[in-house]
Amino acid sequence: MRRLTQQDLDQLARSRGLNLTPQRRAIVDFLHSASNHPSAEEVFAEVNRRFPMTSRATVYNTLNLLKAAGLLHEVFEDGVSRFDPVLDPHHHFVCRACGKVEDVDREIMPAPAGRKLLPGKQRVETYEVTFRGLCAACGGRAEQQ
Repeated sequence: MRRLTQQDLDQLARSRGLNLTPQRRAIVDFLHSASNHPSAEEVFAEVNRRFPMTSRATVYNTLNLLKAAGLLHEVFEDGVSRFDPVLDPHHHFVCRACGKVEDVDREIMPAPAGRKLLPGKQRVETYEVTFRGLCAACGGRAEQQ
């Protein structure tokens, strides 16, 4: 699955006339390597390890910029916004025990063929399914008990 890259940020910055600050680059680096769908606060904490003077506003503004440009997806889980740098359409799995959010390839549940309108006449443009259960680690622990 294609993930957010520095090249995506470079292209976005050129098209919008934005400065490519070290903090913006650090945010994209962290998101690119993250496998846990981090929250804004987790992004903020990680970027501040490298750049201690980074403000929350910089992190939130950058996340919103990337999201508005279609380079980042927001996943709401348990009242927390998490950010997903995978650009290809896909689904998610959420572990009910540890809260881990994992990507699931869209091929596991493809779009219904030929259905563009729901029964209430809503037009479907995109969709995402969230599977819930126990991840491999938590499921293994449950079996051992």
